[in-house]
Amino acid sequence: EDSGISDAEEFEEAAAKLEAPEEVKEKLKREISRFKNTIGSQAENGVIRTYIETLLEMPWEKRSEENNDIQYARKVLDEDHYGMETVKERILESLAVRTLTRREESPILCLVGPPGTGKTSIARSLARATNRPYVRISLGGVRDEAEIRGHRKTYVGAMPGRIANGIRSAGVKNPVLLLDEIDKVSTDYKGDTFSALLEVLDSEQNSRFRDHYLEVPLDLSEVMFITTANSLQTIPRPLLDRMEVIELGSYTDEEKLMIAKDHLLPKQMKKHGLKRAQLRLTDDAVREIITCYTRESGVRNLERRLGALCRKVDMRLVG
Repeated sequence: EDSGISDAEEFEEAAAKLEAPEEVKEKLKREISRFKNTIGSQAENGVIRTYIETLLEMPWEKRSEENNDIQYARKVLDEDHYGMETVKERILESLAVRTLTRREESPILCLVGPPGTGKTSIARSLARATNRPYVRISLGGVRDEAEIRGHRKTYVGAMPGRIANGIRSAGVKNPVLLLDEIDKVSTDYKGDTFSALLEVLDSEQNSRFRDHYLEVPLDLSEVMFITTANSLQTIPRPLLDRMEVIELGSYTDEEKLMIAKDHLLPKQMKKHGLKRAQLRLTDDAVREIITCYTRESGVRNLERRLGALCRKVDMRLVG
């Protein structure tokens, strides 16, 4: 019993310190008094406890100090990605537009291209460039609206949806949220997943996004959303209209060579504990791997092959 009461006091202290909209504070007050009244009943008390903890963990008013310096963003994108000039240019332009207009009007970037062409890593460097936390939410195979919007608290094991969870793990209200594989969302009998996504991505509505679990509106208007897709075929029209499509094409063999030398090989050598003197690859050797061992538009398999090479070198050095 006592532990319940001391928990209630802790909740009250945390709620008093919490920077949050008035509605959230009111809701917390009500829930904490319900928590006190149910201290005898384990099950109900547990549900309310989890809910209070979730509300206290959400970054209602916490922001990350954004960096809007376009030159810096350019530098970061160049460090992280070889080539892709047009893609980087488009991303920097959209950052510039975002800086000068009200955020609400800037379209959501949709990176489209075959696997391994760097869609996720571009989103990651964009987060680094703008100094925001980065959270990836995978939408592949999501068929239930509740996965996006959360379950009502009456369900056993109810949880917030993926969007609210993403915001919670980012710890700020203005992260870069990558909605991965938006083309793989299936429209299903369980409520229209796409209409939930539309609300998430629509600046008119998303300042008061309703997650069924949270029950209080969550402000998504400062989130920088980026989506990825392998193809645009399955994305419904209204959703496409909200997005600015940037196509990431396949890499040429020469681009792959540069990427392998500058990024992939150093990364794999570090991962496999190799010093520079212990493994040298000629350009021709890398070309050979590219043309004979990997047929792909991206560089994922190329990186795997280089990793395999590193393991063979490790074996020699140890054996």
